[in-house]
Amino acid sequence: DTGGGLMGEGGGGVEADETYIGRKKGERIRAGGGHKHQVFALVDRQTGRVKSRHVVNFAEIGATLRETVSPEAKLYTDQAKMYRQLGKQFATHESVNHSKWEWKRGEAHTNTIEGVFSVFKRGMIGTYQHCGEQHLKRYLAEFDFRYNNRSALEISDKQRTDIALAGIEGKRLTYK
Repeated sequence: DTGGGLMGEGGGGVEADETYIGRKKGERIRAGGGHKHQVFALVDRQTGRVKSRHVVNFAEIGATLRETVSPEAKLYTDQAKMYRQLGKQFATHESVNHSKWEWKRGEAHTNTIEGVFSVFKRGMIGTYQHCGEQHLKRYLAEFDFRYNNRSALEISDKQRTDIALAGIEGKRLTYK
């Protein structure tokens, strides 16, 4: 949940990036990220909220951007080719070229979303250690919840607990 409305409403900045985690069942390790699960995420610089999704192809990334980000947003990405066309849907699109050691140029950077990925990966490696594809969306939802309800957004422990309990009301979690 990204709160109310679309990310980047009113011309706000939104960072988009993707990362790879784990290993697909039955896949052997090889060069590139094809043997791993792809995660796409967005962070709204105005609200400080994040939205993450497990994706399997370029079309899902485009659909997620269209569903989640306002056309009036300023989109910030890395230099991945897929963003060239996708970025045209937004008021502005700026990218940084990591392959040329460019991490920030003016307002253009993906440092916030990369920080989100860093926390997610440390949690997955250090705490959970293994995540099957069928459960990846649940882990992403948990980390999104933690990030979107953190102290830096002035959410107290009590508020966070109340939000979590309201989210499980009427739901029963079974092994299936």
